[in-house]
Amino acid sequence: MHELSIAQGIMANLRPWLDDQPENFRVSKIVVKAGPFRAVVPSALVGAWEIVRLDHPKTSGSVVDVDPSFIRVECRDCGHSWDASRAVFACDKCGSDNLEFSGGNELFIEDIKTYTCGE
Repeated sequence: MHELSIAQGIMANLRPWLDDQPENFRVSKIVVKAGPFRAVVPSALVGAWEIVRLDHPKTSGSVVDVDPSFIRVECRDCGHSWDASRAVFACDKCGSDNLEFSGGNELFIEDIKTYTCGE
């Protein structure tokens, strides 16, 4: 389950920033952009975050939301292009396997929703 290491990586990246925030600062949601080639199982990452979020008081009530990205596929033979949510091996228009891919390998924090306690 590599989702646990992803959740731990999110926390490792956030920790220095969180430590610089005021005591009443809290994170409510972290949106993670994940491409199909990263093979992130959203429910597994959500579950892993439920454990890791307890490592810091400013994230203890937060959730993770996975925003899936797509693979841009273009057929070099017929020129047809489309967005795919998983790997494909043939053009869905002409059947050719002469395809060009872009994207789909993303894995990054896309957004962080925060609030201040007591306000």
